[in-house]
Amino acid sequence: MPTVDVSIVTWNSATQIAHLLRSLQAQTVKIRTIYVVDNASTDETQKIVATFPQVKWLPQTTNVGFAAGHNIALRKCAADYLLVCNPDVVLEPTYVEKLLDTAEEYLAAAAFVGVVRGEQAGTIDTTGLHVSRYRVVRERKDVPTIPTKIFGVSGAVALYRRRALEECKVEGEYFNELFFAYKEDVELAWRLQWAGWEAMVVPEALATHNRAVRAQTPRSARSDQRRFLSIRNHYLLYVTAETRGTLGSDLWLIFPAELFRMLYLLATDFHVTIRALAQFVKMWHAARTFAVDERRFVHAKQLRAALRL
Repeated sequence: MPTVDVSIVTWNSATQIAHLLRSLQAQTVKIRTIYVVDNASTDETQKIVATFPQVKWLPQTTNVGFAAGHNIALRKCAADYLLVCNPDVVLEPTYVEKLLDTAEEYLAAAAFVGVVRGEQAGTIDTTGLHVSRYRVVRERKDVPTIPTKIFGVSGAVALYRRRALEECKVEGEYFNELFFAYKEDVELAWRLQWAGWEAMVVPEALATHNRAVRAQTPRSARSDQRRFLSIRNHYLLYVTAETRGTLGSDLWLIFPAELFRMLYLLATDFHVTIRALAQFVKMWHAARTFAVDERRFVHAKQLRAALRL
C-alpha cells in the first residue's frame, strides 16, 4: 500500500483546523504523518492542534506564506504521495483512498484532485484548474463521470506524487516562493507539464471547501493584500511558467485581453495595481532566474528519462 504524508499551512485557523484533522483521522487509508506549518497565528490554532498528538507542529515566527509554508513541510515528507490541504477543507472518509486508486493506475499523472464541493449545498468549489487561451485561470466546476485529465489541481486539497515533485523542484522549492500565496498552484501545474506529467480529477473522491473568499466575492470586498497578490502573481506567471512557444499561437488573444485587464484595474483599483506592478518589476530578475533554472532542470530530467528507456 502506498504511503501518504499531509502538509497543512495555518494562519489564525482555529475555527477550521479541527474539522480537517478529524476528517484526516477518519480516512480509510492510514495517513503516515501530518505536518502543520503555522504562520505565526495569534488565535487558538496551536492549542487546538495540540489536542491531536499525532500531528507534527512546525511553528514559524512570521507569516512566510502558503508556498514557503508548504515547502517547509514537504521537505520533511518521505511518503510516496503528499496531500496538500488548506485548513478550511473537510474530506470524506474515502477521499485519499479514491485518489490513490487512480494514482496507482495512471502512472503518468502526478497531481490529483477530487470533486470539492462548496459550503452551500449543491455547489462545486473546484474540480481542478482551467486556463483559457486568454490566460484567465478559473476553478473548474464540471463533474466528470470517470477520472479525467485536466490542466492542473487546486492547491486547496491536492494529492501529489512525491517522485514528480522531487523531479520538478527548483533550488529546493516545490511551490515557487516568489508567489507567497495565490496562483502558486498554477505555476506548479505548468512546471509539472513541462516535465511531462499529467493531472487528473477523480469524481468518486469527495471533499468540502469552506472557502473564505469565493470567486463571486466582489473585488471591493477583498483585502488590499489579496488583490495585490492576485495582480502581481498573474504577471509573474507569464515570466515563470510561459515561453514564446506556449504564448505564440495565443498572443493575438492575450494582448488585447491584457490591455483591457490593465485599463480596468487602473480605473477600478489604481493604487493596489500600481503597487503590484512595481513589485512585479522588482521581482522580474528573480522570476526569470527561477524560470531559467526550471527549464534547465526539467530538460535535464527529460534527457535522463529518455536515456533510461
